[in-house]
Amino acid sequence: MSSRRRLPSKVPDHTVACGWDNPLQTYFCTVVRDRVAGDREADDLVVLWLGLDEREVRTPEALVGPLAPYAELDAAMLSLLRADRAADLDRGPSVLQRQSLAAIKRRRT
Repeated sequence: MSSRRRLPSKVPDHTVACGWDNPLQTYFCTVVRDRVAGDREADDLVVLWLGLDEREVRTPEALVGPLAPYAELDAAMLSLLRADRAADLDRGPSVLQRQSLAAIKRRRT
């Protein structure tokens, strides 16, 4: 299971989210430009995406710096992210999630 929380964006027309990805055992964040009619760069919407790899981001505090231009990760949100992880500590990735992670690793090598 994973958590996903939206943050108020400092940048107009951007959506910011962060959370805990239990199968990958990492915190993550995404910043995505919202689709706007007539946007010529509609295929390049991802501005920032951290936490794509297993155990890449070990603490929510590690997201504060990269997210700073786009959103504020305050103490309350950091606490929620830590609680999300703690709620999943007794659950590892499911069998299907482990198999999917193994397949992804095989493709990368």
